[in-house]
Amino acid sequence: MRLTLNLLLILLLTVQCKNVEEIDWLETKKSRNYIDYATYIQKHPNTGNFSKALSEYFFLRDSIADFGGCYRFNASIRVTKNAKVLFDDELKSLDSLRFYTFQYLKNGKLNISSSLKTDIQIPESNLKDSISTGRFDIVIYEKPFPIKNLKIVLTEISKGIEDYNEFLAKKWFKKPYSELDNGKKKAIEKLNNKRLLFFDFSDMNVEHINQPPLPQTDYEIETEK
Repeated sequence: MRLTLNLLLILLLTVQCKNVEEIDWLETKKSRNYIDYATYIQKHPNTGNFSKALSEYFFLRDSIADFGGCYRFNASIRVTKNAKVLFDDELKSLDSLRFYTFQYLKNGKLNISSSLKTDIQIPESNLKDSISTGRFDIVIYEKPFPIKNLKIVLTEISKGIEDYNEFLAKKWFKKPYSELDNGKKKAIEKLNNKRLLFFDFSDMNVEHINQPPLPQTDYEIETEK
């Protein structure tokens, strides 16, 4: 009986999450702002609409004449064609991406942390604090896009961003994020829901990119077959 109830609860939660994902997608499709598609992917990294959202992101972004490109203090994420993960040109294990994502948002980069902070007014408060301005440049060198590997990597990065939400909730309100009222939750989410940028370099000759040779490593994720 208990097993049956647990299975029903899991099924109910799965259906609810799927409904939220589809509702968000219906709203996102109405947008002509490319950033909204990155926000959708960040919130739903395992979505079945991933390819559509990424394609629309590039279509809308490429239509902007004055797109400024990447910011030099952003964290660069690259999934290589042999399915290794580079975080700021350093090989990282898949299960460490969540940790490095959170640390980057919390502490910035070595010796330049002040360049990754901005002062804000704490939601529903008269007090001020600084938060990270850092983003993650997801750099793609392959076509077709390695959607399966991107989903795996971005799931871990999204978890790291959620950990930063949790950190801010406890720092500002002395409560876990899950215990905040909806107003505070939405305010914190709004501060952090636009952390992803995508760059399509698949038309470049990768051999001409000045990258250090990759050492032998066990840090691999599952590749598409």
